[in-house]
Amino acid sequence: MICVSRGPNHVIDTVNALYQRSIGGRTVTGLPIREAFPDAPADRVEVMDRVYVTGEPYTGTEVAESVETNNGPEERYLNLVIQPLKNRDGNIYGLMSHAVDVTEQVRTRQELADLALALERSNKELDSFAYAASHDLRAPLRGIANLAQWIEEDLGGSGNLKAETREMLGLLRIRMHRMEGLIEGLLQYSRAGRVHQTPERVDIGALVREVVDLLGPPGDIDIIVEPDLPTFETERLMLQQVLMNLIGNAIKHATGANPRVEIGGRRVGPFYEFSIKDNGPGIAPEFHDRIWGIFQTLEARDRVEGAGIGLALVKKIVESQQGRAWVESAPGSGATFRFLWKK
Repeated sequence: MICVSRGPNHVIDTVNALYQRSIGGRTVTGLPIREAFPDAPADRVEVMDRVYVTGEPYTGTEVAESVETNNGPEERYLNLVIQPLKNRDGNIYGLMSHAVDVTEQVRTRQELADLALALERSNKELDSFAYAASHDLRAPLRGIANLAQWIEEDLGGSGNLKAETREMLGLLRIRMHRMEGLIEGLLQYSRAGRVHQTPERVDIGALVREVVDLLGPPGDIDIIVEPDLPTFETERLMLQQVLMNLIGNAIKHATGANPRVEIGGRRVGPFYEFSIKDNGPGIAPEFHDRIWGIFQTLEARDRVEGAGIGLALVKKIVESQQGRAWVESAPGSGATFRFLWKK
């Protein structure tokens, strides 16, 4: 919106079509600014007086202004510049006021700020809920464990139990531990991608060996780690969680006379691509997408231990780092899990 005025009283010389539309189509040319806009804020006219006298341009950012629209008067936000107009001798004879409507940008920023505050509140509530829920759920599990032990002691120890009773108590403990794992997995999943650490320089080869050591695989599994894995700055704990889940998953499914897990990595553009390969039974193509869902397992939970959260957690963490995770597999040929991790 452009308005050109002349003289110390700012007599309006010309306006463009957008300016005229913004004042409801009124004709204001030939009128001093105070007469054309008797309700204008006094400080606005004072600014024009100051620019005319001093020759110093004025810039106003996101100035609130009432503007005529198709729906009547509406408060809009304008980036406003008022600058002096000079003749050949350098004397000021008028002003040019130039305004750009930035209302949508201002409102969008305000909405984003409101959304950020709402998200922060939601995250805090989620953390509080997850902590309280995990505490309240773990307490009865500890009680169940104690009850199982007391029952076994009351019946004279495991040596005097019937085979069926001993099996049921064992199953009870297995399911109790699974429930504990499920609670811990849900806590990790709820925080994944939201809680960040300061990046640090990480030797990936050393990290992989540390993860394997923590997992403590059976002695008959051959763990092969490619040499020359990279060293780079990243969030160590996040990457460790991904490796723990994928390497642990590979160890669990490696089978046959010579169970084997291979771990490698290579640079791919702005990413490192890591791979964890096992020689297990493999996964049919129709399940390649399903396995990444939370609580998804392809075998009965009493046959293969797990809560069905590990791969969902991997996917969530990797995507929070702008990467992606996928699997390459076919029945009978093992599985290779790959993920991209941004450098």
